[in-house]
Amino acid sequence: MVLGAAQDERVLPAAAAGLFAAVVVAAGLGLNAPLWRGAPRGIEASAGAAAMRGNVGLAALVYAWGALALLAVYSLTGLEWRHGWQYGLGAALLAAGLSAYWRRLAVAGALVPPAYLNALHGLAASLGLIYLVGAGKLASTRSDWAANDVFLSGGLAIVALCAIAAVTLSRLERRNQSKSPP
Repeated sequence: MVLGAAQDERVLPAAAAGLFAAVVVAAGLGLNAPLWRGAPRGIEASAGAAAMRGNVGLAALVYAWGALALLAVYSLTGLEWRHGWQYGLGAALLAAGLSAYWRRLAVAGALVPPAYLNALHGLAASLGLIYLVGAGKLASTRSDWAANDVFLSGGLAIVALCAIAAVTLSRLERRNQSKSPP
């Protein structure tokens, strides 16, 4: 992203951001999809907790990448955007918070995060994407164009991770309900 932004080449940063998001979503699918097909009863709780912990870790990675991308692009290139450091530090704080939560989930053992937290996270990212697209920010000719690439790719990755987690939580819950005695 930095190399493309330094040359005011808009395709390279967008491609780099999109590739990062695709890799993260693929990792989320790789982590969760095996649970969609079913798992032996004895390991479902721990496997579900491990998948949810992995999803939180991937979300933290997305925010950390966003922070690094914003801070690097707006401090190492000729692009100037007065909010670059603010959004970069905000993303870093979100990454730190999710990392702390990720570590807490490791201590908690087989604890699966509540589904409503995943839903709220996905909703917030979806609303951000709707604003980004609806306000015409992607067609910006101002120097915030690189940030919009980060917001779009990062937002899509977060929404996809939340959707993947929702499918996993739903299937595990459905399976647990069908196995419990009436």
